[in-house]
Amino acid sequence: MRKKLQLAAGMVIVAITVGICGCLRHSQVEAGTGSMSVRASISSIPSAACPPEVIIIRLTLGGLEVVEELAIVDDSASGLIQSLAAGMWNVDAAAVDGEGDVIYEGKAKVEVARDAVARLPITLNPVPGRIRFVALADGLPEAGSISSAEFWVYHAGGTSAYRSYREVPGSGGRFVVEDSGYVPRSYDLRLVFLREDGSALYESDYIGLGVCPGKKTTVNWAPGFGDLSVEVGFRPCPSAPTDVAVSIDDTHATVSWSPVEGDTIDHHRVYWRYSTQDRYLASRSSAVEAPASSAVVSLSSRQRGSQVRFVVVARDIFGQESLRSDEVSAEYR
Repeated sequence: MRKKLQLAAGMVIVAITVGICGCLRHSQVEAGTGSMSVRASISSIPSAACPPEVIIIRLTLGGLEVVEELAIVDDSASGLIQSLAAGMWNVDAAAVDGEGDVIYEGKAKVEVARDAVARLPITLNPVPGRIRFVALADGLPEAGSISSAEFWVYHAGGTSAYRSYREVPGSGGRFVVEDSGYVPRSYDLRLVFLREDGSALYESDYIGLGVCPGKKTTVNWAPGFGDLSVEVGFRPCPSAPTDVAVSIDDTHATVSWSPVEGDTIDHHRVYWRYSTQDRYLASRSSAVEAPASSAVVSLSSRQRGSQVRFVVVARDIFGQESLRSDEVSAEYR
């Protein structure tokens, strides 16, 4: 859909390639003899992104401001802005989802000259996500002796913790952490309850979670007869690899899956671990270029007798990673 803003002279042409729809609005500014052509594109995550519904373009110059809300129709959005004052304009672009959250954004500056068209490409990058971790100690042996909790967050690309939260105080056996600035991707969370002397009373298994652009992910953890209850506040990842299957022959495992569709998928990566006390690491992984849908990996002979677990992720040409597939396992004899 294209709609013109009724201004005095000059113009801004905005074109965005995405994939949904919305509506259009504008505000006027007086004076100006320049033009601007802006083209914005979204750098997307294969499966962790909530889809945008509308693009908002905001132009400012001193006390002047132009705002246009662009609908996304047939993978594109465009608008025409006229009568811009000559000068250096600040350009802010944001992609908003159906819940009203900004999930992609980009900034730029462009010089608008008299009786000329200034052209400017803009790339919208994912907005960092937010997390909320809630841990309940009720039901644990010696729960009354717990003085604080630690939350450790990892991702497969790093050997040390991505973030850690130490000496988190509790109230009524409830420990809460909230934070922002999380790069959208999959993470592993581990929880440790501490006694007054600082010794560990209880350590949880690794808990998998995913963070979407501009969204809040909530993980609720509570013990109970060895069970783990996880509640993740994000929509499913339909583009993660599916139909994962595994077979083990001697020291080699053959893993297959239904590949993620899309022209931007660069490769798939298989991760494996030998215990729930392990986490998925880059040192135990194997990558195959798209569109291949299987991989053969070598297992450690020292781990015979264990139940080996596997997940598969997709990575695009921008280096961004999907959420993990469902975990599958096989006995390693």
